[in-house]
Amino acid sequence: MSDFYTVESIVNQAMDAAALDFTIGSITEGTRPAQVALRSYTTCMRQLLRSAHWTFARKEGPLQLVADASGQTSGVGTLVPGGFVYSYSMPADCMKVRFIPASYFNVNPPVPSDNIVPDDSDAPLMTGLGSPPYGQSRMIPSRFLIANDPNYVPDGASNNLPGVAPIGQTVICSNVQNAKCVYTTEASWPNLWDELFRGAMVAFLASEIVLSLAKDKKFGLVMRDRNIAIAKDKIREARATSGNETWTSSDLSVDWMRVRMSGGFGRGYGWGGAWGPGGGYLFGGYDGIFFSDNSSAY
Repeated sequence: MSDFYTVESIVNQAMDAAALDFTIGSITEGTRPAQVALRSYTTCMRQLLRSAHWTFARKEGPLQLVADASGQTSGVGTLVPGGFVYSYSMPADCMKVRFIPASYFNVNPPVPSDNIVPDDSDAPLMTGLGSPPYGQSRMIPSRFLIANDPNYVPDGASNNLPGVAPIGQTVICSNVQNAKCVYTTEASWPNLWDELFRGAMVAFLASEIVLSLAKDKKFGLVMRDRNIAIAKDKIREARATSGNETWTSSDLSVDWMRVRMSGGFGRGYGWGGAWGPGGGYLFGGYDGIFFSDNSSAY
């Protein structure tokens, strides 16, 4: 059963789906079918991960601070793009930022240096807020912006790491102090995938490799289009399934409408309203995915 959870098993399934009479033993073996599959595999997987809120790929973790515009954090810069207070490094395994939770209960924003300071500098700006019972606090999305920051390039930056280059790094700008990020991680191990993702990956990969390997190009076109249709259906099903597998709250908008909106508002801009009803649990949106027949799935 272990052979079922390998890159080669995915590639061989894609060969079968494309009706190609090839089987590979290793994706790095150097044969023509393996070379074609190797060139397309990672790109297909990363596009597919961004195309829906796959629940198996959801990850949550703290962000590393790059700059604090208030100047109240030592050891970091003060230049933050987009007029935000903080900028954070993009996690190296991040495929898609879903949202930055607003920290209402445990963080006070820094007091500007030229502001009136109360007698008790440790006193909260408001009293009586308290913290919600453990496990009952809502994760409400806050505004954020993804940008390139040329001001703070990590030492030894090269072209070997995603989001980091000699001319800058990708950052997440936010007004949340000590922010954490909920994002889609690069879940590259097939044993982590659910069956919808595996099926979509097989069909998507088959559509990308079939014209390069098919002896009969007309038949290859037919198989390409057939696999594109299968991949689109599985992506649409995954988007609906992701909404059904999350918790909901009655003080937000209607569940089915919120999930439907999650694929539109916010896509491409990276903004979210922490106080509005629109975003909800799936706020960050998902990307459209483009296929080799010049069609797309939004």
